[in-house]
Amino acid sequence: MDAATLREVTFSRPSIATPQALVGRVIGAAEFGKLLVSHRRMVRVDRRAEHVRGLQDLDTGEIFLTDERRLLESRR
Repeated sequence: MDAATLREVTFSRPSIATPQALVGRVIGAAEFGKLLVSHRRMVRVDRRAEHVRGLQDLDTGEIFLTDERRLLESRR
């Protein structure tokens, strides 16, 4: 990884809210999986203590949340 990439990540990171302060739209496991592999610019915003997995769209600021137990069950 080159220095320009590291600098970009470091610069853009503070604009992302901390997971404790996030409010988002709850979606199903299938939709969450589609967002994971989409071409949208997403970052993870999980709330591990609450067993919630999350994604935040960097372009729109939208936050998508799903229950991690349902996410894991859908993969079986």
